[in-house]
Formats: sequence, C-alpha cells, structure tokens
Amino acid sequence: MKIEKIEKIFNRKVKSTYIHESVLLVENTNGDFSHKLEHGGKFVDSPLLIASITELFTTTCILILKEQGKLSLKDNISKYIDNSILNELHMYKGEDYSSKLTISHLLFQTSGLPDAYEEGKDSIKKQILRKDAYFHFEEMIAITKQMKPHFAPDITNRAHYADINFDILGNIIENITNSTLEEVYNTFIFDSLRLEKTYLPKTEKDVIPSIYYKESSISRPLFIMSCRASGGAISTAR
Repeated sequence: MKIEKIEKIFNRKVKSTYIHESVLLVENTNGDFSHKLEHGGKFVDSPLLIASITELFTTTCILILKEQGKLSLKDNISKYIDNSILNELHMYKGEDYSSKLTISHLLFQTSGLPDAYEEGKDSIKKQILRKDAYFHFEEMIAITKQMKPHFAPDITNRAHYADINFDILGNIIENITNSTLEEVYNTFIFDSLRLEKTYLPKTEKDVIPSIYYKESSISRPLFIMSCRASGGAISTAR
C-alpha cells in the first residue's frame, strides 16, 4: 500500500467530530517498512487504554494454562470459583445454569450472560460517566445476577458479548496460579515479548490515560483498574 493512500485514509478518518486523538503505526513483517501518523497530541509511544483488546491477553493466559494441563476449556467454572459466588448467576426461564457454565462458554461469549456495562436502565457505563468508581469482582457478579440472561449456554448459533465473561476468566486465572493477573500477564506475555510499556495499572499513581466521551476528556482510573481482565490494559501503538 502506498504511503499516500495510508495518509489519505487516516486524514479522512480524523476529520470526524468524534475523533479527538489518533495514532496509526503501519509496519510489515519483513521489517523494511514502517510509517506512523499522529493526531491530537498522541504519539506512537503515548500510553493508550486498549480496552477490550485486553481480552486477547486474558485469552492467551487461559490457553497457556490449558497447554500446561492446569485447565480444560470444558471445565465447569464452578471448579475454580466457589458456588456461593456463582449461585443464581445464570437464571434462565426458571432454571439455574450457573453450575453448567464452562470456560469455553466464557471464552467464546456463548454463556448468554448479560452485559452489566452496557445493559440496564442504570448501566455501569451510565454510572461511570457520572462519577469514577471501583467495582470489585463480587460486586460485578452481584450486579449481573440482578439482570436476565439472554439465552441458556450451548444454544446453537447464539453469542452475546459481555465483559463479565472475561472478568470471571481473570478470576479463574488468579485462582489457578495463586498470583495476581498483573503478575500472570507479565510472566506469560509482557516479559517474554519485552512489552515494557504494556501493563495493567495497579494504583492511581500509574499512568492511566484519559478517554473521550463526546466532546469531553474524562479520567476514570478507578473503573479502569476494576475491569482488568476485560478491558484494563494500557499499551502504545508501537
């Protein structure tokens, strides 16, 4: 692809009213082509909230644990999380499917669980837009229990995206490894690939970039730190 075409596409996109900051870094696998474009004060080494791309890291950790023989994708999640936490998490048409949920259901978004972040009259998203807040894992589970699942797990050709699926996977990773998710990410991924500017923030002292909502730049460090496995990682375009 010619540089002129890349720049034309980039410049057209950043003219959008909704795009305040943007970075594009294009490279090929041979290592003999690299081109960067920057907009709105962001650069290729500026920290960026990568949001749901974090789930690729969580998925990688799950698959490494599978390779190590420490779990199976067919395992019921009740093997790793206490039933007192899971009880009535997935109530669909009067039946409790919570104990039937598997790691595979979570990984492939086929659990049928609702997305507390986006759904509901007072969704977490609406709450966070009003005020920053930290949500503990048990709190996220409790909120999800108050909502109706979309379908029973294993329904053919049905999938529904919900952050809670990956929040649960993150908890499973920590329980199996007896380590924090930050430590597992570092050991399994970041250290091996020398991703020195990719991390899960631990405290508000860590660099946690602001994001835009419509015309406003908002800072939500507490919430970002609470959705680690589903969307809390920071990285750069490089």
